[in-house]
Amino acid sequence: MPGPGSASGDAGRQIVDAHAHVWRRSRAGLEWLAEVPEVDRDADLAGLRSAAPADVDGFVLVQAVNDASESVELLAAAAGAAPSGPAQAAAPGSAGDRAAVLAVVGWVDLAAADAAEQLSALAASPGGERLAGIRHLAHIDPDPEWLLQPATTHGLDAVARAGLAFDLVVRPGQLATAARAADAHDGLLFVLDHLAQPPADAATPSFDVWERGLRELARRPNVVAKVSGIAQRDPSDAARQRLDRVLEIALDAFGPGRLMVGSDWPLVDLADGYGSWVQSYLTATAELSADEQHALDRGTALARYGRAG
Repeated sequence: MPGPGSASGDAGRQIVDAHAHVWRRSRAGLEWLAEVPEVDRDADLAGLRSAAPADVDGFVLVQAVNDASESVELLAAAAGAAPSGPAQAAAPGSAGDRAAVLAVVGWVDLAAADAAEQLSALAASPGGERLAGIRHLAHIDPDPEWLLQPATTHGLDAVARAGLAFDLVVRPGQLATAARAADAHDGLLFVLDHLAQPPADAATPSFDVWERGLRELARRPNVVAKVSGIAQRDPSDAARQRLDRVLEIALDAFGPGRLMVGSDWPLVDLADGYGSWVQSYLTATAELSADEQHALDRGTALARYGRAG
């Protein structure tokens, strides 16, 4: 397995990492990091680029706390790392030399009466042209049906009017709620993060529940999904089979044109790290056609996050 910053050995594939985080450890809302010492640190853009293997030539930065000031910082980072041209034309070299921030998924208070104004202000901030989506940490919101609340509905309508996507971060038990939200906002693109966190053991009833919920959500044409946040620190055959099974289900449910890959860095360090995840992903998708690989590797991310290059 390649280590941080090393190539996978598949020089023909280049990846847009559709889900990565950078953060300041001191920021309010990140106190939970104290419980996971492997990632209990500052995570900056330089560290992200250093960790990424050479297969990766672009990133989508995603908010980690429900705090608009973090989003302003992410956009400023994007402005300082903007690509000189379309991501598809990136020059060869190491990830550290060329990987660009292509888009940002930020946060505003969608339940607030002035959500539309907040979106406009965020888009007008430095780097605002890289704002491609909005996310709310619905999986830890005290209200498990936050997505369906009337105030949230108005906020999601504002996201659609702004031409942005909405990232869904939900647990398997919230997939039905996500489907109802997608039905209620058929003009809004929903991007499901981490495939809604499939259970670690594919041979359990909870995995079957996740699969049914994922397939039902995938019936909504305005939903796409990220193959991200599913790496495991487990070199066993069972873990590899689980990844193969998750990908098989996701590909059958969504198709490659509605899937994109992400690292979830630095949280991928809770598994075997960025390089190993990319290698596992490349290996698991090696039998797909070139067009299918391209869609998963970068095409879906560039097309669906419409401001991603």
